[in-house]
Amino acid sequence: MVTRLYSVSPWGNLTGAPICALEHLRVLRNSFDEVCLVLCQPGGLAQRAAAVGIPIWCEPLFAGLRGKSRLAAMLLAWRIIPLRCRYVWRLYRKLMKEPGILHLHSLAEHTPYTLLAGWLARVPVVISIHEPWTGGWTAWFQSWLVSCLSDHVVFPAQALADSHPWFLRRNGSTMPYAAEVAPLRDRNLARKVPLVVMPALMSRRKGYDIFLQVCRRLHEDGAAFEAWMGGGGWHLGQQQLEAKKYLKAHGLDSFVKDLDLLPEIGPLYEQMDILLLTSRRDPLPRVIMEAMCHGIPVVATRVDGIPEMVEDGVTGFLVESGDVEGFAQAVERLLENKGLRGQLGAAGRARAEQLFSPAKYAEAMNRIYAGLRRGADPGGAA
Repeated sequence: MVTRLYSVSPWGNLTGAPICALEHLRVLRNSFDEVCLVLCQPGGLAQRAAAVGIPIWCEPLFAGLRGKSRLAAMLLAWRIIPLRCRYVWRLYRKLMKEPGILHLHSLAEHTPYTLLAGWLARVPVVISIHEPWTGGWTAWFQSWLVSCLSDHVVFPAQALADSHPWFLRRNGSTMPYAAEVAPLRDRNLARKVPLVVMPALMSRRKGYDIFLQVCRRLHEDGAAFEAWMGGGGWHLGQQQLEAKKYLKAHGLDSFVKDLDLLPEIGPLYEQMDILLLTSRRDPLPRVIMEAMCHGIPVVATRVDGIPEMVEDGVTGFLVESGDVEGFAQAVERLLENKGLRGQLGAAGRARAEQLFSPAKYAEAMNRIYAGLRRGADPGGAA
């Protein structure tokens, strides 16, 4: 009997959760006869999937409505409701015709509709929750829905699991993301000063304003460095304008560069000397995992699942949320000591081999799926 695995991405861009949805299939494709990436909007993720030979099924769920205010969304309900209904119906028909395990990634707009399609088709449903608990009635309702319509919940970090209601953890497990450790390479042979990079979708949650203040403090202390920020674009155009004004007002614009939106952030790891992530909240940032895989020391906030990735003083430095002075001191230590950068980077690479092993990830996921298959094979076998 044919066994299939569907991995559902919340968005079509190349940010953390969508990349995890694709990497999930790359790691597990040899364990199934067929795999398929389910998308609810087009974007760069589809091109990356096609490049590595992963089949795609796409049914638009947003159609330009993302970013609208709640009032505007209510007024446009005549457009939203048919989209949602069509997505559920067509995914349901897909799963009825070609049954398989349905694995959702992230709690987002696609979650209730994908869960409903999987429940109607009576296929095993697993969800990886990438977000920290926020509270409020919406979060409680969504958690209740997940507990009712899914068979298993996966958390990438224990801190995330602990932050969510007990009834989600009751039928859940914890497993970090998977990533391949990059080959050792020499970087920055022609660079005169170290490069500090914050590769992320720039937003207040990511702490772009804290990053700017850290750059200003380093400059005032006379540190020699370059800094790049972005790669994932900006959450709000107004924030980007404010950042540019800040850079110019404090004389930082000549050596602090706004990357805005890049088609790929992978090449950045070949150039950066230090990864700086000043997030206010960040469940298990993929950029930290990728930096560790490239042997790059990390300076990051001590929040959510980050302390489970970065070993303070061994693979990088952890700083309390919003502590500009603490970030500046940690980065300055690395700027002044190339040997320390190499030492922490090598330790991070070794830790990444253990934490993010694709083989270990595949073994854990297949063990979860094997439990779901008991009694009814997702491909139709008893």
